[in-house]
Amino acid sequence: MHRHSDGPIRQNKYCKVKRKFASVITTSMMNIDNKRSLLFRWGVFAVLVFCLVAKCAIWHMQFFAEKDIPVLVVIWSCLFLASPVLLCKHRPWWFLLVLAAANIWLFANFAYERAWGQMLTMDMVRMAGNLHGFEDSLRAYFHTDMLYWILAPDLLFIASLFLWKPQKIRSLSGFIALFVLLLLCIPLRQRTYYRQVLPNRIGYNNHTGIAAWWYVHEPLFNLYVWPADVARSVFMTQEQQDWARPYVHNYGILSFGPALCVFDATYRRWERTLAEESVELTVIEKEKMTLITGPEPAFQPQRSLVFILVESLESWAIDYPLGDGFVMPNLHEFIRSHHVYYSPHMFNQLGYGGSSDGQLMALTGLLPVRQGVTVALYGDQPFPNYCHFFPNSITLNPSPGTWKQNVVNPNYGIQTLEESDSIRDDAGIFHRLNTIDLSEPTFVLAITVSSHVPFSKGDEIDLPLDDNMPGNMPKYLKCLHYMDEHLGTFLARIDSDPSLSQTDVVITGDHIIFYSQDWEQMKEYAASRGVSCLGTGYNTSPFILYSPCFTQMRQDENDTYQMDIYPTVLHMMGCYDPAWRGLGLDLLADSCHSVTPNATRLFGTSDSRELSDKLIRSRYFSKRITETGQMIRQIKGSVPDTL
Repeated sequence: MHRHSDGPIRQNKYCKVKRKFASVITTSMMNIDNKRSLLFRWGVFAVLVFCLVAKCAIWHMQFFAEKDIPVLVVIWSCLFLASPVLLCKHRPWWFLLVLAAANIWLFANFAYERAWGQMLTMDMVRMAGNLHGFEDSLRAYFHTDMLYWILAPDLLFIASLFLWKPQKIRSLSGFIALFVLLLLCIPLRQRTYYRQVLPNRIGYNNHTGIAAWWYVHEPLFNLYVWPADVARSVFMTQEQQDWARPYVHNYGILSFGPALCVFDATYRRWERTLAEESVELTVIEKEKMTLITGPEPAFQPQRSLVFILVESLESWAIDYPLGDGFVMPNLHEFIRSHHVYYSPHMFNQLGYGGSSDGQLMALTGLLPVRQGVTVALYGDQPFPNYCHFFPNSITLNPSPGTWKQNVVNPNYGIQTLEESDSIRDDAGIFHRLNTIDLSEPTFVLAITVSSHVPFSKGDEIDLPLDDNMPGNMPKYLKCLHYMDEHLGTFLARIDSDPSLSQTDVVITGDHIIFYSQDWEQMKEYAASRGVSCLGTGYNTSPFILYSPCFTQMRQDENDTYQMDIYPTVLHMMGCYDPAWRGLGLDLLADSCHSVTPNATRLFGTSDSRELSDKLIRSRYFSKRITETGQMIRQIKGSVPDTL
């Protein structure tokens, strides 16, 4: 009986051993699976880091051809961006969206560099992007041969996803360790920038003790000290600094997005502070105003006025040779064959607003504010303008939302702002201009757009230009040739259409477009080809006036300024004693038509800019209109109704 009962006991022991063995085997297999999953997870992480490093390294080689690759910056940025993949529980298909965003961001900046010569910043997107600068740059500068360095590394990562085994247990230890390591490496990552700013910070350090040490060493710990400093500098000096290129080189393209937010937030904070500041004219400034202001005249224009503001028009392009003719044959011939006033040496007086500042100066005789963008901060106030003299006024502009056109134009006194698909380019603008009835006094502002960077219209135009032209010079000339072709349809009517022959016409540019290195390369190229129209000095914009009252052609070789446009156009219209004379010089003052000659400038360019800044910021014209309205109401209230 005892022997019989021993069998089940041994069998139970055998079962326990078997179950234990099976448990060990199962646990071992699970451990193997977990280790395999961990191995794949870290393997995919490594592949992703390699993918991003390769992408950014090639991007730096393409973008900063003359500089060394900041290896530490690239690796740190890529490790940081790829580290969240360690938290993934399953295959991280969502991370493909991150890769796609990185591709778009890298390529957009590369394309924008080709189009504009600068990095893409939030400030540029906010101000210039609406005028098809950013979107067109992607299309115009997209080349299939650039795809290999954008997409090739991604293929390796996508392939690795198919080898990734699902992870059953989420492990935070590796991710936390890596993340802490990356944070500890921040001072190392900042060393390049630190070396650049150290001499300046030591030289201008007024602090003592710990504050002095922190002031000098802050770049080692503050990730975005550069964009914060530059935002303040750009705002205060109004110089269009390309801070983004060195920042990206020293920090990496993948850190550029947060840096943009810091730059934009700092710039906006300065804008808000400035806008809320109370500004009043001093006694001396009020005395100056008596020289250029007076009572509103009872003036009524007898002729229409067409003001053509050509995007980025530079004077040399009008005379640039093309075979036996010129790149802009219609405008060139019109200047030589008609009684016009022509100033080829009009210097730009831009602020940070660019195109909007050109329109402001052309239409109001004011200069941009010293800090901030004029239309962004102060576009909601009325400005003096030719337009309020005319019973009809129209602006032809392809994008009313750009530069707050829909807000600013009514404050310029313009009644109608047209937007339609038919005036999305120069052909449509001049077609619409040719349909406007000018027999009755009408003001028309036509703003062309085809010669706006990135000069994408040039890709559609076949013009026999030298292939060795530097940079965007050939595309720019093609765009102006296209504009001139359609401008010619309007200019031709001056000799054939009676109503147009009795119309005053202004043609000028909102600003120049080529600066520093590009301009020097273009001058060297032109000199090597025996082309003299670029000259030896700076590039300038043209200022062309046509009026049926002119009796001779006059080319003014003196230096002129954009603030001179307003008083000169008033003179051409026949308004010799306006309520607001502007800050510039009446360039027609030596004409026999002038009642109050203004042969000398009342203010220098520096004084004019300071006074204009005060006038706009103090909302001088808004207050003047209010005071005038109150005075009229008081006078009416004191006069008997029987009178």
